[in-house]
This record gives sequence, C-alpha cells and structure tokens, in this order.
Amino acid sequence: MVAAAVGAVAVAGVASSAMAANQAGKANASQQQAAQSQLQLAQQQYDNQQQQISPYLAAGQTGLTDYGDLLGANGNDAQNAAIGGIKNGAQYQGLMQTGNENILANASATGGLRGSNTSNTLANTSIGTLNGLITQRLAGYGQLMTNGQNAVNGLQAASKVYQQNSDQAWQNSANAYSQYDTALSNSFKSGLGSITQGINAFAGGGSV
Repeated sequence: MVAAAVGAVAVAGVASSAMAANQAGKANASQQQAAQSQLQLAQQQYDNQQQQISPYLAAGQTGLTDYGDLLGANGNDAQNAAIGGIKNGAQYQGLMQTGNENILANASATGGLRGSNTSNTLANTSIGTLNGLITQRLAGYGQLMTNGQNAVNGLQAASKVYQQNSDQAWQNSANAYSQYDTALSNSFKSGLGSITQGINAFAGGGSV
C-alpha cells in the first residue's frame, strides 16, 4: 500500500508536469501565430504603400531626366531634342497659330502687312512663346522631382516602420520559443523531481 501511494504521488506529479508542458506548447503555438500575423500585416502594409508611392517615384525620375535634357545637362543632342519636341508640340503650334493670325490681322487692318515691324513681331512672338513654354516645362518638371523626392522620403519612412514591426515580430517569436523552452525544462525538472521524491519515499518506507 505504501508503494502504491508513493507511486500515485509520483504519477500525479508527472501528470501535472505533462499538463504544464502541454499548456506551454499551446501558448507557444498561439504566440507564434500572433507573431506571424504581425509580420504578414507589416509586409502587407509596406507592399501597399510601396505600390501607392511607385508612380510618384517614376514620375520624379522622368521629371529629373527631362529637366536635365531641357537645361542641357544631358548634352546638346538631348537639349535640342527637348526644345524641338516643344516646338513641334500641339501647344506651341496652337499658340503660334493664334498669335500669328492676330498679328497678321492687325497688320492687315493698319496696312503694314509687309512691313519690318510685322516680321519682327512675328519673330518675337515665336521666341517669347518658346521661352514661356520652356519656363513652364521646367517648373512642371521641378514639381515632378519634388513629388518624387517626397515619395522617396515616404518610402524610407515606410521601410523604417516595416523594419521596426518586423523586428518586433521576430522578437516576439524568439521570446515565445524561449518561454516554451523554459517551461519544458521546468516541467521536465518537476516531473523528474516527483519521480525522485517517490523513489526516495518508497525507499524510506521499505526500510522502516
């Protein structure tokens, strides 16, 4: 009877340790799932923001290239092509057509259609129109570059937040594994202690 009682105590201790280990395993699994969900959410948020920012990055790069072309920073050929593109564009052609028609109409009405003043006015109108459009384009390209820079800053901020969230998720996962290992170790020690205690008690009872 003494042996049976001692054995029951040992078995109860081992069973209690097994239950503790099982609970620790469940807690670890739950924490691992939470950490994985946190990591997936961080990745999803980063991907979404990157997708939203990408068009502004591309536009900023285009603006930088076109700005350099128009200023001549990318070579004479690129500058000539950029200016030629403006002169051949619908905006310049439309402005010139309207301006020339008005100038010629005024000259015709005043009898100076073939005068040098009319020729000079037409030439100055062409130069002024082109300069105005170049200035307008440069300002537009500058705005694109600003938007692109803002997008870069936004992406850097998003990357920092993603890194922080990822680090936290991995830390939570590591902590969960550490706690699980500790719980298993304690459970094993507790179970072993129960068995040892039972053996000692049985030995003591047997010698009585």
